[in-house]
Amino acid sequence: MAKKVVVISSSPRKGGNSDTLCDEFVRGAVDGGNKAVKYFLEDIEFDSCKACMSCKTPERECYQDDQISLILDDMMEADVIVYATPVYYYSMTGTLKRFFDRCYPIFNHLENKDYYIITAVGSSNGNALTGIRDFISFSVNPTEKAVFTVVGDVSTQDDIKSEVYRAGRHC
Repeated sequence: MAKKVVVISSSPRKGGNSDTLCDEFVRGAVDGGNKAVKYFLEDIEFDSCKACMSCKTPERECYQDDQISLILDDMMEADVIVYATPVYYYSMTGTLKRFFDRCYPIFNHLENKDYYIITAVGSSNGNALTGIRDFISFSVNPTEKAVFTVVGDVSTQDDIKSEVYRAGRHC
């Protein structure tokens, strides 16, 4: 049975290291017969969460009129969610953190999802995985399937690209 896959890329660079691995995961997922969508957060204009609590209603809708609600709807319907980030100063990007804050309407309503994490680092993941895993832990019955980390330039590392492709294909 085909799965619905949502990939969240928080790289500031299209075609950057973590974004390239997102494309490999999507390509594998589609080749495996799944439906996949990738959101490149830098292309989406969205404001920070205002902590107004208006989303804490049965409809779980944010009053802010932007594309985040579409992503949240896709995440609710997804079987597989992939979070990808370059690691800056031993943490996830500010863009991914800001996105996680905007997930407040649904974060503890995401149920029975498989999660993959993709990071691109210069030397170490630092605390980036802790923040991402903390966010995932608010889900109901989450399963972390794999973490993929590329050190340095991914364009010369066919092994990690193949590994991520295979994970997408068999997700």
